[in-house]
Amino acid sequence: MKKAADRFVEAVTKYKSIAIYIPGSPDPDAIASAYAIKEILAHLSVEADIFAEHRLSLPQNQKFIDRLEIPVYFGREVSPRKYDAYIVPDYQNNRVASIGDRLPCAAHIDHHPKLKDRVESDFTLIRTDSGSTSTLVALLIKNLEIDFPEKEMVSIVTALTFGIQTDTDNFSHTNSLDTEALNYLSEFVDRNIIQDINDIPPSPDMLLYYKKAKENEKIYKNWGFYGIGFIDAKNRDYIAIAADTILKNSDHETVVVFAVIENQKKEEMFLDVSLRSGSSSVDLNRLVKQITPNGGGRQFKGAYQVNLDYFRKTPERDMLWKVVEATTVDTLRRSRDALYSGGFEGFYRSLRDKISSILKK
Repeated sequence: MKKAADRFVEAVTKYKSIAIYIPGSPDPDAIASAYAIKEILAHLSVEADIFAEHRLSLPQNQKFIDRLEIPVYFGREVSPRKYDAYIVPDYQNNRVASIGDRLPCAAHIDHHPKLKDRVESDFTLIRTDSGSTSTLVALLIKNLEIDFPEKEMVSIVTALTFGIQTDTDNFSHTNSLDTEALNYLSEFVDRNIIQDINDIPPSPDMLLYYKKAKENEKIYKNWGFYGIGFIDAKNRDYIAIAADTILKNSDHETVVVFAVIENQKKEEMFLDVSLRSGSSSVDLNRLVKQITPNGGGRQFKGAYQVNLDYFRKTPERDMLWKVVEATTVDTLRRSRDALYSGGFEGFYRSLRDKISSILKK
């Protein structure tokens, strides 16, 4: 990791000002990684700001931001005139549509499998053997031997520790890299702050969505499927939380929670699917990639999205949900069987036939 740390410094110090961009949902791992990178850049005399494509939806994540005073511009696009380059942490694709080719990518750091459709970056650190991106950033700091002021170090370390905790399911899926990072971070972490963040009770919305999911349970072999219905975009993170909770409290090998997300402000509608598995042998990334390029996975976790903008103003919302639910469950049943049998022959033909039969009813 020492060579990687040196290459990172060489890459980012070519620029005076860098935008750190968090695509997708800003979870603690992405936020902590971005925050730590910003502080590293400041130490290297490189100005940086953090941007998140979407706003926070979980009270826990909001408290995380507030307690550590992490500066993030939510829901704002990056102005290419203000920055010389950009960095993407904790996301499979470092291609940012709103930036395009107007800025170079200074660095791409992630722990998910690399996508083919990505732009070249000055520095790339992608380790699928890491439980979180926060792990990789922590090891960069360790090898750079940066002497942060104590208060600043405590804040950075606490953020990275919480990022590792959330992406390793409360440290239950750690590996040697995570252990090395946590050992390094343990000297400065403020465990009282982490405990305070963890003590937030589930919100009423979370309990409502969890109840809806459980009421719509569909079981297929050793998998469970849970459709919630329509959800406002500000609450989309509850899908992943519901999937985590259901997996912990069920005997299913894998659970899938999904909903139709509506963003009135951006005039968007899309299907959002979260997959969780208790088996390390289930290749969720392969499964998702066979369904759509708009998603991916790693060990134990996966997610994908399907654009539904064309149906945003449909007068038949109940019918739309029935089609989405039936198609999603059927797609994933077939994907599950193909994954276990090792092939996807006839998959898309069967999917088209299923959609046609639903629409004819």
